Amino acid sequence: MTNWQTKLAEAFPLKKAPLVHCITNEITNELLANGLLFVGAKPIMAEDVREFPDLFKSTDGLLLNMGRMSIAREEALVAASKLAQDKPVVVDIVGAAATPLRLDLAHRLAKNQPSVIKGNISELRAFCGLTSGGRGVDGSASDQEDAAIDELIAALQKQDSAITYLATGKKDVVVKGDQVWLLANGVPELDCFTGTGDLVGALITAFLGAGYEAVEATLLGVSYLNCCGEQAKKQLLPTVGLADFRHETLNQLSLLSQDTTWSQAVKGGKR
Repeated sequence: MTNWQTKLAEAFPLKKAPLVHCITNEITNELLANGLLFVGAKPIMAEDVREFPDLFKSTDGLLLNMGRMSIAREEALVAASKLAQDKPVVVDIVGAAATPLRLDLAHRLAKNQPSVIKGNISELRAFCGLTSGGRGVDGSASDQEDAAIDELIAALQKQDSAITYLATGKKDVVVKGDQVWLLANGVPELDCFTGTGDLVGALITAFLGAGYEAVEATLLGVSYLNCCGEQAKKQLLPTVGLADFRHETLNQLSLLSQDTTWSQAVKGGKR
């Protein structure tokens, strides 16, 4: 086991139960709230700006998810981003490749220098001003070819070096300044139920709130969910119904952490 895999293995149980403030969408609210509970964190799902000054006195991390836009939610995302600059913040730029409105909001939120900016590879390509083949909130297979990934890495290294960037796909790319990580876990079924990307953002926020620095929290969040998906598929073979797979993946959020060797299954590493 490498040093960084050992660090991942030692993450559980969390040394504290971080209170994670999530501004997300109605579709994945319940998934994120329970997912956080399953790993030992505490969720609060709040987007009324009148509560923010009081909430931020006790929360340990903030997730800003652009999954379902409205005027009120945009106002909440922007207000929270400005108020929470002394806390770990994860910005999930959902749909940034889909509309100029979302792309503009992604850049506005980035100006407040969150700890982590995440999205799929197509969303991060759009964020960096590269051609993106994304459709809606889904990434494009063409954006995940080796040459396209290399192009994205070079573009991300020109962004704010204080921010950790996560681009998810067949290979997950983590970039902070001159540090680059390529990870290769996961199963196709994780793309077949709603909210897995949102859940990665919530997990990263929880690990930030528990005291991990941004790169470690990002590697931990994306690796853990992908390994949970792999274990869920193993449990369900030879047949994998997608509803059963979803259920078992969520089970694994609380079960896999009990195996102190889980991080040995993490594929990839620092480039």
